[in-house]
Amino acid sequence: MRDRIIFSDNQQVSARQISRALFLEMLGLSTLLLPPALARLCGTDGVFAILFGGVLTYLLSVAWNRYDTNVKQNDTSEQYYNTKVLKNTTMVIYIGAFLGIAAYVMYFLTTLIEEQLLGKSYEAAIVLTLTGAAFWGLWKGLESRLRVYEVLFWILILPLGFILLAACSGVCTDYWTPVVDTSWQNFGKGILLCVLIFSLSLLAFRSKSQCSRPKQLLRATRRSLCAVVIWNAIIYLILLGVFQVGLLSHLSYPIIDLMAVVKLPGNFLERQDALMMGIWLFCLFALLNSMLYYASAPLEKLFSEKGRPKATGICCLAMAALAVWLLHSAERAERMFQVCVWFVVPLLLFLPVVQAIVECLKKRIRQK
Repeated sequence: MRDRIIFSDNQQVSARQISRALFLEMLGLSTLLLPPALARLCGTDGVFAILFGGVLTYLLSVAWNRYDTNVKQNDTSEQYYNTKVLKNTTMVIYIGAFLGIAAYVMYFLTTLIEEQLLGKSYEAAIVLTLTGAAFWGLWKGLESRLRVYEVLFWILILPLGFILLAACSGVCTDYWTPVVDTSWQNFGKGILLCVLIFSLSLLAFRSKSQCSRPKQLLRATRRSLCAVVIWNAIIYLILLGVFQVGLLSHLSYPIIDLMAVVKLPGNFLERQDALMMGIWLFCLFALLNSMLYYASAPLEKLFSEKGRPKATGICCLAMAALAVWLLHSAERAERMFQVCVWFVVPLLLFLPVVQAIVECLKKRIRQK
């Protein structure tokens, strides 16, 4: 009987693995943050904001893929910079931006666990456990981490689909009206918010050098984006039909609160909200790990030996410290959210495009 190598350890991942991990990362954050925010901004028209935001993000992925042919994965490479100072400045910007997003996700995840499961007295234990798990996941490398998400994908999605299907029995379609009843200003803000949340999916292009088939990465990213947009639209309609606009806009986590309304057949689960929390815990933790990976990757190159453990340890400690700082003030956390959404994410999106434009201009000047 011949031996077969089932897994390899070459730090190369497939486009399908990236696509599934990306779907989980985007699903957790978007379905928790978008419904209450869109209910306040757009009311019943929030579902149209989700769809328009998805279309604009899809078009943005086309532009990103075009410029990505000029800027490679390691966009902090020396060939794109005239001075070492400029290279290091760009690297610091990337590290700080990804650490800021990771810290807010850690704060968000810790707050969810406190409020929904354990309570405030377990805050230190939650932060230490999540930080340790994040360090272990990053230390094992991208390939091992994405394998876990690939295995968990259907385990998380099938129960969620079943729960949402059960929730449809309590939907009142009268709550979906009136439509086209939002001011253009608020509707535009809703679309922009959706674009900024969904555009985190474009950061998957930073894993292009680790993808075994890079040409399939754009298709995989678009597939994940379309799936996330469709799920968000369905979830928003269900939440709107169950809670109505007024209540939906005042709920912190309506998708989790939905479990208090939905009764599964047989009542075989005493804590249905715990099941829903488990789904979102894995989704948010996947996003947390990805942000830490993007932050630690450029830092890893600064160490000559054992770069990965050192870079991972530094990033995990910095993220945990910043998350603890956010946990002690709701105002700080709110300001951090505003900074991440309206400043950090646009910066991460347009900095590679600027680099590509500068490189094209350099090539034209050399040709002349």
